Amino acid sequence: MKTRILEFLKTTDDYFSGEELSRRLNISRSAVWKNIRELRKEGYDITAVPHRGYLLKSVPDCLTSREIQYNLKTKILGQNIIHFDEVSSTMDVAFQLGVDGAPEGTVVFAEQQTKGRGRLGRTWNSPKGKGIYCSMILRPAMTPTDVAKMTLLTAVAVCEAIEQTTSVHPCIKWPNDLLVGSKKIAGCLTELSAEMDRVRFVVVGVGINVNTPLKFLPDTATSLKAELKEQVNRSELVRSFLLTFETWYKQVLENGFDSVLERWKELSSTLGSKVRVTEVGKSFEGEAVGLDEYGGLIIKIPSGEVIKRMTGDVELIF
Repeated sequence: MKTRILEFLKTTDDYFSGEELSRRLNISRSAVWKNIRELRKEGYDITAVPHRGYLLKSVPDCLTSREIQYNLKTKILGQNIIHFDEVSSTMDVAFQLGVDGAPEGTVVFAEQQTKGRGRLGRTWNSPKGKGIYCSMILRPAMTPTDVAKMTLLTAVAVCEAIEQTTSVHPCIKWPNDLLVGSKKIAGCLTELSAEMDRVRFVVVGVGINVNTPLKFLPDTATSLKAELKEQVNRSELVRSFLLTFETWYKQVLENGFDSVLERWKELSSTLGSKVRVTEVGKSFEGEAVGLDEYGGLIIKIPSGEVIKRMTGDVELIF
C-alpha cells in the first residue's frame, strides 16, 4: 500500500488529496495517514496540510526496491530486488542466492559493503550511501567459455548508463575498469557456477563511485560527484543501467556477442595504446591491438610476436 501511495504522490508536484487517495486505494483516510507516517519514518519527506492533502517533497537516497522499481522499464532485471543496509559483499550474497535457486534477474543492492571486492582479489571502497554496489543473478544459455565476455557487456552497459544520465563520458580499460581520464570511476566483476559445458548461473557485480567523497578513494580513483560538482541520483542511474544491460543481454542471447565486442572497442581506452601486462610477478609491454573471440586481449610486443591474455593486470602507459 505504501508503494501505491508513493506512486500517486509522485504523479504531481502539488498536493494530493487524502480523500482522493482514500477513494482510489479503497482504504480509510486514517489508513492513508498511517501509511504516510510509516513512509516518513523511512525517510520520505511528506508534508500534510489540512484541506489540501499530502505533498511529496523529497525521497530518501537509498537503493530500495520501492525507489528503483518506480518507472523501471525492464522485463527481467530488477523485478526481484533484495536490499541491504550493509553486507560483507553483494557478490557473496548473490552467489548464495544463485545456489539456492533465486530467479534470473534478481539484483542484490547494499548501501555499504565491508568486504567489497573487485578483479584479482582487490578491495572495493564502499562507503555507506555514496555509491552503487550491486550484484545480479543471470541464468544464460551459454557455455562457460562465453561467460568472460559478460564482463565486457557489463562494462559497456555501465558506460552507456553513465553517459545517458550524466554529462560524464567514461572509457573502458580492459577488461572491466571504467576510467575518467586516468582515474577509475567504476568496475565490474563476473563469477559463475558451471559444469563442464553448461552454466548453472552467473553473478555480475558492479561498483560505481557515484557521490563518493574523494577522501574515501585512492588517488587513482574519482567519482561522478567529484567530476560534476553536484549530487547524482543513484536510483536514476541504476534504472538506466538495468535497462541498458538487459537490452544488450537479450541481444547477446539472440545473436551472440559480436555487437557487444564492437561497442566495447568503440568505448575502449586500451586498444591502440601501449600497455604493461603484469601476471604472477612478471610483466611485459606491448601495444593492445584487439580482442580475441573469447574477449581476451591481444598484445603485440616489440619483437613482433602477438600474445593473447585472458588474465593479468593491464596498465596503460601514457
